[in-house]
Amino acid sequence: MASAATPPPDAEPPECPVCLSPFDATSAVPRVLPCGHSLCGPCIASLPPALASASAASFRCPLCLQCVPYSRALGPSSLPKNLALLSLLPSPPNPSSSRAAAATAAPCPLYLPLHADHSHILSRFHHAVLPESASPLPSTPPRPTAAALAIGSLTSDLGPPWFCARGDPVSLLPVEVPTDGAPTQESSFYRPSHAARVVAAIDTLSSAAREEVFDLVAASARLARRVCRVYGVWMGPEEAPLWMVSERHSRGVSGLLEERSGGEEMVAQIRAVGMEVCEAFMGLHGEGLVLGCLGLSCFCLDRFGHCLLDLNQALALCRGVRAGVCSSKSRVFMAPEVVALLHDKLLIKDHGFNGLVGSSSDAWLLGCVLVAIVTGDEQLAAGWNTDGSYDDWMNEVLMRFDASLVGTNLEPLSAITASCLNYDPESRPDIADIWKCISGSLVNSSIGALAPNDDLVSQKSFLCLLLGELSSMCSEFGAVNSDDSILPYQDSDDKNSTLDDASSAGFINKEVVMAGMDEPQCGGRYKSSTLLAHRDCVTGLAIGGGFLFSSSYDKTINVWSLQDFSHIQSLKGHEHKITAIAVVENDSQLLCISGDSGSGIFVWCVDASHNNEPLNKWYENNDWLYRGIHCLAVSGTGYLYTGSKDKSIKAWSLEDYSLRCTMTGHKSTVSCLSVACGILYSGSWDGSIRSWWISDHNPLSVLEDGIPGSITPVLSISTEDNLVVSSYENGCLKIWKDGVLVKSLKLQNGAIYATKLNGKWLYAGGWDKILNIQELLGESEVEIRDVASITCDSIITSILYWDERLIIGLSNRDIKVCIIFVLLFIYPALEVSTYKLQGYKSVQNLYILWTTTKGRICADVEN
Repeated sequence: MASAATPPPDAEPPECPVCLSPFDATSAVPRVLPCGHSLCGPCIASLPPALASASAASFRCPLCLQCVPYSRALGPSSLPKNLALLSLLPSPPNPSSSRAAAATAAPCPLYLPLHADHSHILSRFHHAVLPESASPLPSTPPRPTAAALAIGSLTSDLGPPWFCARGDPVSLLPVEVPTDGAPTQESSFYRPSHAARVVAAIDTLSSAAREEVFDLVAASARLARRVCRVYGVWMGPEEAPLWMVSERHSRGVSGLLEERSGGEEMVAQIRAVGMEVCEAFMGLHGEGLVLGCLGLSCFCLDRFGHCLLDLNQALALCRGVRAGVCSSKSRVFMAPEVVALLHDKLLIKDHGFNGLVGSSSDAWLLGCVLVAIVTGDEQLAAGWNTDGSYDDWMNEVLMRFDASLVGTNLEPLSAITASCLNYDPESRPDIADIWKCISGSLVNSSIGALAPNDDLVSQKSFLCLLLGELSSMCSEFGAVNSDDSILPYQDSDDKNSTLDDASSAGFINKEVVMAGMDEPQCGGRYKSSTLLAHRDCVTGLAIGGGFLFSSSYDKTINVWSLQDFSHIQSLKGHEHKITAIAVVENDSQLLCISGDSGSGIFVWCVDASHNNEPLNKWYENNDWLYRGIHCLAVSGTGYLYTGSKDKSIKAWSLEDYSLRCTMTGHKSTVSCLSVACGILYSGSWDGSIRSWWISDHNPLSVLEDGIPGSITPVLSISTEDNLVVSSYENGCLKIWKDGVLVKSLKLQNGAIYATKLNGKWLYAGGWDKILNIQELLGESEVEIRDVASITCDSIITSILYWDERLIIGLSNRDIKVCIIFVLLFIYPALEVSTYKLQGYKSVQNLYILWTTTKGRICADVEN
């Protein structure tokens, strides 16, 4: 048989056409793309996605620009090798010795293809599978136990959708361990990839446990600043278990009880922590979750002093309760009906507890938390079922509670806390009422206008974490090391973490009482607030670190608390009108970045010191004719982008604030910027929208309608997933999907300066002083349905959506805050009802739209 052809001795080895590096048989193996071209493995792995809507399913061949399918979970090894190119590679210097070494050395293992049954799991839950590079545990992870958490930190930066930096502390809760018996022998040459092993471990869970894990991941992402973020699941390189990884803060609420001195400082701490604990409960109830049991150790303080609920710690506590290792000295809060239910093993086994445990059970937990915070005695709050009677315990609680609050403006809290600890669940108040009671203690406050809507009646049944699948796994992880050994977070030695007393100054409330509610019975009020501090037109709004930032032509930036919308501080230093604002949360700093009409870029550090001096500032090198920053945007890759009057987009490093790249292509002023799915979108007065890769800042495409003579300045861009919404000076609105124009309509007569896309809801406003609220319908073809409109007192310059609130900046220096309610109606078969509003002269109609269970309220306002 003839031997294979060998290349000439002086022939150069074939090289990759992209990186120009020679191919080899190990690190740069030539792989054949479906289009027929061959690239090396490292180049294939680094190629960006073809479109924003196909972030993990395809990329464009750099040679023919054809969109080809590609599985990023499997990597380049999923593509076939180019055997013809491999045969042209030079032979090893000593074939005999190479063969001998290969015979003794272990072969490099290859990844097995993903099992067909696991493909749908990975496609649905890929955002909850942390990459192997995260490695939050040391090389020898601890043996998982029932009620213990493992503590670690991330070893690499994780981008979207996790957005957590290297070194961030995390807690890990085991959710799956290997079955008993001899370990399976893994092939010496083939092994599953990290994603395949994680998905296989997820598949071994029951369907209820699997859904519970990913419900917690999704809910924690939506409840930012209320609960600690549950990033997802991760598995080590060796053996199981599968870990659920959560954000961790070492400072505990119990530390405040030890270091507070009393007086006004104590009242401020009780008010701040109490309101945030209420908001955490209401957020979970809105997601259909109740806790069942709780301890003060489940609450922690972030670096800004905000109180967060740690779901991992709560689940660890639930496991300890289910395992029977928690006694009264463990300081666990549980409602009487929950304790009775835990003794009915048959009822729990058959999942017959739906309707027996609900929001009223968590109202008891909230009452216990308030008792522990006010009296400083956790043992008293957890001691209702110990020695003595319930009446004796209640008398002692009320006596201690009243003694701690006597002479303060929190005295009304005593009565409502006592009702929370009522033995009858039906007699306990809604948590929203407790929130309003605490917030009403602020002097001269009308903060009830911004009260969270406790939409509890919309939940026919709740998922109780104490009675769920994750808590029932406690018997699978072995015994606990010692009795009552729940491992709460240890408080740090930081004794300077007192919470400031929030002021209520700076906003005016207007309320509209709903009347004429004949058929659907839904109590509530539609309210709005006005934030007053600026002296000129509001030019930008941004949110970060629990604060609202607003910029203005008056050359100042105002900082507002998102807890009660009180004014915190003003940042002054600009010599020109501030035209744009952005917020960046770094590892240890909250940065506010502002740009002005004189090409100045200022970076402010916002912390408890309330320092008004900028952390850094610099100016773009523009001449007097083309100077001026018009827009700002930041990305998760550490870049600040500025759009300028000189027709360019500049990328600045947030590490050293140096200019890294200048992107050109627009023919006029760059007026707006937006970042989504690894793509930067820029709008210009030349009427075009350009897209750029964030990875290398190369141009991607140009979005134009192609109609001759239709050049109209782009004034704003809002992006989400594969949708891009742009507004124009002539009052038009255009919607682009996957780079294709799918909808264009004339929305207003004047210029539309601001748009905001939030899911299927679109908000737009501008010169006509009208805020239009619309709903996007359809998937393949986008349709728009008018929902409501709100007429404002002045030109709308900026729109922000946060926590079911619309925050609107106006040219007359006002900032309006409006609540978008979500309500349940008794008659879900009705489709649309109109109710008259009284008490506000400009409001004439209130449109209520809902599905079979929920609806949204917006106001149609006409002057």
